[in-house]
Amino acid sequence: MRTVFSFIKEMHRHYSQHNVPRAAGALAYFFVLSIFPLLLCTTALVGLAHVDVQAFLLSLERVLPRAALELLSDYVNYAALTHSPTLLYAAVPAIVLSASAALRVLLDTMDELYGHPRDTGLRRILISALFSALFLVTVYLSVLVIFTGNWFLHWLDGVLPGSLAAILHFSALSRLWRWLRYLLLFCFVMLLVLALYRLGTPKQYVHLPSMLVSSLLCSGSLVGASVLFSWFIGLSSRYSLLYGSLASIIILLLWLYLCGTILLLGAVFLHIRTQKHPKP
Repeated sequence: MRTVFSFIKEMHRHYSQHNVPRAAGALAYFFVLSIFPLLLCTTALVGLAHVDVQAFLLSLERVLPRAALELLSDYVNYAALTHSPTLLYAAVPAIVLSASAALRVLLDTMDELYGHPRDTGLRRILISALFSALFLVTVYLSVLVIFTGNWFLHWLDGVLPGSLAAILHFSALSRLWRWLRYLLLFCFVMLLVLALYRLGTPKQYVHLPSMLVSSLLCSGSLVGASVLFSWFIGLSSRYSLLYGSLASIIILLLWLYLCGTILLLGAVFLHIRTQKHPKP
């Protein structure tokens, strides 16, 4: 019990000493700048594979706050109706610039945690831009895999011989896929968080078991906190009286700030654990 208390106390010390709330606010700001061009690109690219992004957002109604979900859904509807190549061409560099800025906030915070001088060189800018481009590809492939899996099972059921299809029970697999896709989405999030932590951890402190535990806890906390936040916001329908037409964007900002805080707390958790396993 004393060990757990000491660990929490240590996390709070790092949380206060290294300005985690300020960094979380910066992350929320850059997340907002990234999310709308990301939706625009995803809608355009996934639409080529005949996947309904609107259905993807609706499937997250238990995780995302309703007001934020409605705001994102309205934007997806607008993006689906607006077939503008100019907007699409402008969205890609917007994602790379804003997402790479968010990544540099995370990396700078981790540098501060480990006592490393802040890297402001061209190399970090290029790495963050490359990682942001890979992030866009990962989101596209994730949505594509999750929402074409059921179609692929139905296609196999029609192509394979009846006896083999009966043995494989494609109808049962199709029903099971409705739930497995959420597990797959969680795994995608966990792998992304793991890649972020690996990128920001100095080589002498790389400890894979600690990274896996931190990534798992961070991903689980992101899902759990989002569900609780969505439930809490859903208890009241009067928040629009406070913010008026800005209520949806304020709730979206609060949710993104919560996600940024959890992501940074995961980095603090990883830092404390990896201090016990330094490499010579």
